Amino acid sequence: MPALNDADLILGAAIVVELLILGKHISMKPFNIFIALIFVVIVSGFIFFKDNLISGPNSSSQNSQQLLADRINYLDYSSSNQALSQKKGKTVLFFAATTWCSNCIALEKEIKNRLSEIPKDVIILKVDYDNDKKTKTKYAVTMQTTLVLLDSNGREIKRWIGTDFDDLLNNLN
Repeated sequence: MPALNDADLILGAAIVVELLILGKHISMKPFNIFIALIFVVIVSGFIFFKDNLISGPNSSSQNSQQLLADRINYLDYSSSNQALSQKKGKTVLFFAATTWCSNCIALEKEIKNRLSEIPKDVIILKVDYDNDKKTKTKYAVTMQTTLVLLDSNGREIKRWIGTDFDDLLNNLN
C-alpha cells in the first residue's frame, strides 16, 4: 500500500467535512456525524504529529537539543549537553554556581548580558553546585564560582575561581 502524504490526509478530512455538511441535508444520524467528527480529529492529529510518529519522540528532543547547542553558548549542565558540545568540537567551560551565592548570581547575570562576547567555539555549562555532587566530584570542584575549562575531548585545560566576566574572557583566550 503506498504511503499517504499530507495532501491525501487533508483531502480525506475535506471529504468527511463535506459529508457532514451534506449529511445535514440528507438527514444523517447524529451518531454518524459524531463518528465522522472523531475521524477528522484523528486525521488532524496524525497530520500535526506525524514527525514524532515517524522518527520517535527522542530524536525530536535530540534535534532540539542539537539546535540549542548550535545557537546558545550558555546552558544548564547535563551529560547530554556536554556530550553534544564535545561532539561538535566545542570547548566546554563548567561554571559551578548556586542560587544563594551573590558572586554566582552577578557572574551569571553578566554572562547572560554579554553572551555575544563569548567565543563561538566555547559553551558554558552551568553546574548546580549544591545538587550535582557527581560532576563536582568528577572535576574536583570544592567551591562555588569555580570555572573549569575542558577541551573537546573532556580533558581539563585550566581552572580558576571566577567572579568577573572580563577575567573569564581573558582565561578563555
